[in-house]
Amino acid sequence: MNALAGMLLMASVPAYFVIQPALLMRWSGGWRRAAMLPLVLTVPALLFSLYALFDGSNLWPLTLIFAAGISSLYLVVLWSVRWWM
Repeated sequence: MNALAGMLLMASVPAYFVIQPALLMRWSGGWRRAAMLPLVLTVPALLFSLYALFDGSNLWPLTLIFAAGISSLYLVVLWSVRWWM
């Protein structure tokens, strides 16, 4: 079970970078604003990860991995809610 959770978390990082732009291009109005909400979390996480990478930290991707996991989950839930409505 832990291995499955780890694989889903790691897969959520590239999935986020595909889902986020796709939803922003397809949706409009309030749905687009709702889809922009994860950017509040992921943009600072990306900037911090890049700073940590250039500073030589070996744990630099962790903040981005966790932020992308949470953001991917939010976008999938948002997509599901929109689909049901």
